[in-house]
Amino acid sequence: MLVKPPLILLSGPAGFGEWFELINPSVIGALTLKTITLNPKSGNKPPRMAEGRDYVINRIGLENPGVTKFLGMLDDLRRLKTKIIASLGGDSIDEYEKIAKIVKPYVKNFDAIEFNFSCPNVEKGGLSIIGDLEGWRRIIKTIRSILSDSFLIAKLGIEGIFIEEATKFLVESGWNGVTLINTVRGLHFDGDKMILGGLSGPILKPIALRAVYEVKNKFPDIFIIASGGIYNFEDAKEFLRVGANAIGVGSALFKDPEIVEEIGKKLLEVIHKND
Repeated sequence: MLVKPPLILLSGPAGFGEWFELINPSVIGALTLKTITLNPKSGNKPPRMAEGRDYVINRIGLENPGVTKFLGMLDDLRRLKTKIIASLGGDSIDEYEKIAKIVKPYVKNFDAIEFNFSCPNVEKGGLSIIGDLEGWRRIIKTIRSILSDSFLIAKLGIEGIFIEEATKFLVESGWNGVTLINTVRGLHFDGDKMILGGLSGPILKPIALRAVYEVKNKFPDIFIIASGGIYNFEDAKEFLRVGANAIGVGSALFKDPEIVEEIGKKLLEVIHKND
């Protein structure tokens, strides 16, 4: 998959492309849409976000309109001037299979399809899917057989399984890429209130760097979207050094969309110098 420049707005924070009102799309290589599930989800009750020193906690809970309504949005999504990566999830192994079958007739609308196997903010599905390792291995093989011609990406976290072992299963099943990493479970105190959610932000960067490094060393041909604490161009360069094929930005969008555009412009400059 060619992503030029190698900058991707990540699923969740990127929504359905609303940020293109604030960011020049020419500096964005691709957009990963909000994760879609079989049925609509209203998400978690507020508070949904909290901020601390060097981190953000979010507990959105995969709020989305469900796959049927999502497929009715495709005409609007085609207007986005970038490559589009669909992101799909489910509450159970069966739901992952069902949503893959439903989306199959529409795969030509997407440059790649990412399956979210690592969301920590839902009671079912997401991170818990990998907890059933044998079931997860079966479903990644099943998805590959259903979407035989699609560029498939798995969004993985660092909890529940060694990231290298998970990638090995994906490679053996014919998947093309991984997004490394998702948020990890965190807890934040707001006065007397405890907020449990997914931890992201600069604090996650060393963990994400190590994950990309380990996976690329063992599986040099797999496409890696780096995700975790990328807030400036220096961060992006470090992920490229350890083997990332594309740079993913998520929570940085909330901090300052102009920083994201700056990263994209500098990545374009690097590409032009190397051409």
